[in-house]
Amino acid sequence: SPQHLCILLLCAVVGAWCTHSLSPSLPSSSGVYNFAILSDIHIGDGSANATLKAKAAVKGINALVTNGTNIKMVFITGDLTNSALEAQWEIVTSILNELKVPYYPIIGNHDMWSYNETSHWETEAAYSDQLFASYYSHILNGPEIQAYPPSTVYNPQQKIQSWFQNYYIRMGNNVYVCLDWNSREHAVSQLGYMGAMPTAELHDFEGGTFQWLHTQLTYLDALSAKQSTPLRIIMFQHHPFRTTPEIIPGFIYAFSEEKRLKILSELAQHTHLDFWGSFVGHFHMWWNGTAFGDLRPSFIQWETDACKNDDAFTLVTVDDTTGAIKNMQKMTGGGI
Repeated sequence: SPQHLCILLLCAVVGAWCTHSLSPSLPSSSGVYNFAILSDIHIGDGSANATLKAKAAVKGINALVTNGTNIKMVFITGDLTNSALEAQWEIVTSILNELKVPYYPIIGNHDMWSYNETSHWETEAAYSDQLFASYYSHILNGPEIQAYPPSTVYNPQQKIQSWFQNYYIRMGNNVYVCLDWNSREHAVSQLGYMGAMPTAELHDFEGGTFQWLHTQLTYLDALSAKQSTPLRIIMFQHHPFRTTPEIIPGFIYAFSEEKRLKILSELAQHTHLDFWGSFVGHFHMWWNGTAFGDLRPSFIQWETDACKNDDAFTLVTVDDTTGAIKNMQKMTGGGI
């Protein structure tokens, strides 16, 4: 969309950094399991041939499963749709349902507000978090899902009802925390944009994401304090904490510095937890670095390239005993 034109241009400039490998048939290794990450599928973006790319990525993941790779699950780090229309939700859900392993969707900014650029129609507010909840209720209400909000809450910033799509899954010593930082504010209509702003918001009010995160981390920190090995927190979200490349203004396209520092301060309060880092999307590129730089150099930020560009996905290898992340590999479905 025009809203992301500057991002696409900047990513083109740094394209030399964004290499990725074809997906071979990887053998199963004893003592490890894997999970995959898809991001920025953007069903409805016809110019990107998004539907065929999504099918190719799913086919590539399924081929790994068939050939013995121990993939336990797939996380989708946002922008499943291009403009949150019901027809787009139908298509992307039907494609993801072809996966041979469970998948867990995380909502993105393009999933926030239903609009049609051709007819210039859009809903009156960002209500598509409720469409997301409806299409994935069979997943989000599953027995492995923890702390998923049961309904909408009042959003005082936009004066609407919002359903913040936050939850976590615990596997052994690892806690996979899925977060909804997406803005519900309208994009700059004076410039012709539709849908929601691409910005990340803390939603620091009752029922919002920041307070949800504080509550869950406080609970998990108390659990972790009773263990000999701390719980490892691994975050999945659409927006990177750190913009990449850094010439992209975070206060428009991700987190402002004030918001980043507030999150960093929150993490520092929970001293019995081991914060590994975050898996993100949004900027349609591969990137591996740190989310907070020298302020917390151990906190990793891994970005997965857009599925709509290269049927891309990440394959993560995890030690089955310790939960330690051993490897992240750039992959493509190899179908297009």
